[in-house]
Amino acid sequence: MLTFRHTEIMPLVCQFPIGLLPLVFGGDERLKLVVKAPKEAILAAKINGGFKVYAIPVLLQQKRSIGLISAFFDDADAPLVTYSPLFAEPGSELLRKLLLCGAADVHVFDENNRELLGYAADFQCPAATRGLIQGANLLSFDYELAISSIHQMGTWFGLRSTQDDRAAISVAFTEPLFAEDLFIQDMRPENHSYHGSKPFSYSVLERQEPGPFQERDIVQMLHRIFSPEQIYHGPLRATDQEEIADILVVTESHALFVQAKDSPNTEKVLQNSLKRKKATAKKNLDKAIGQVRGAVRYAKTSTPMKILIDGTEKAVTLDGLEIRSLIVLKELFEDQYPSYSEAIFSLVERTKVPCIALDYMELHMFTTHLENADAFFRACDHVFADGAETGVFRRAMIKPSFVG
Repeated sequence: MLTFRHTEIMPLVCQFPIGLLPLVFGGDERLKLVVKAPKEAILAAKINGGFKVYAIPVLLQQKRSIGLISAFFDDADAPLVTYSPLFAEPGSELLRKLLLCGAADVHVFDENNRELLGYAADFQCPAATRGLIQGANLLSFDYELAISSIHQMGTWFGLRSTQDDRAAISVAFTEPLFAEDLFIQDMRPENHSYHGSKPFSYSVLERQEPGPFQERDIVQMLHRIFSPEQIYHGPLRATDQEEIADILVVTESHALFVQAKDSPNTEKVLQNSLKRKKATAKKNLDKAIGQVRGAVRYAKTSTPMKILIDGTEKAVTLDGLEIRSLIVLKELFEDQYPSYSEAIFSLVERTKVPCIALDYMELHMFTTHLENADAFFRACDHVFADGAETGVFRRAMIKPSFVG
């Protein structure tokens, strides 16, 4: 495992948000590829014995370039994907070399930097794709160009043909480098000092009961920008000991109620039809909306808000704080946003509290790129204001103006 054999690269892995990260170590001729992806994509790669990488033409500043989409096929037509824009920098050049080298070791990490799978792998690149990658003109990095590349790649991928599928690079796992069913236990005190935490936590790839795993993962994400004393996991109402929200965050300026919904991460669930996945997402959103409504009602009728946490009653003062609510779902589907928006605006009308919904990976990107609580709430407010202005929420994108 890279986690143990090359501990020096872990800061780099932790800073890398998502996608493909090539590595080379002195004295080792075999290149390493870190694949960072959500758990559903990781399980799909394990089940399928690999994944595909599409080299996609994009037009940036009137110049032809390329970007990469890694596709993990839980669904034949609409697989899970991660994006890798390419620019004129050493990492992109090494990635081009690795994709064309024929074989490398692949190490798969989730968004919270847990190394879950590792394989020796063969890389099979069709001749036309090899020429496209070798001849691509890469530009200097620019944030807006990266966003443009991602948008163009997404549009291209949605319209791809069977010929495009045949032109993709196949990454075929040939031999596991370590056990494929890891049980990872974390006993680091700094990761378990928030309110409601146990002294340890554990994680596995395949999850029959997703709720507690996802909530702890979300807490770990929030811990990137909020201090542990600001985070409450599973606070209960003092009146009847019913849960107020999955997570409560209280800062000097804001109170944030977080409600999360996930599904089991199993082969059976992964292979559900796209129609069923969309129906499940809407059903989970509706459930979360009802829970947020109850959380806000309790907050507004209890001054100060009395909660039970760690077996002790605590009074949380919300006077003078801006209240926000956040729903985190496993995944959201762009063609369903009008339906999502209608339900969320109905909630806002009743509670008078701004609310947005993010899918799990959107929250990951927020907490990866936003440096502090002010930037986080500024980004959330922008998403809400944009939806209120247009009447429909859109997929959230991090903007430079949010940071700092």
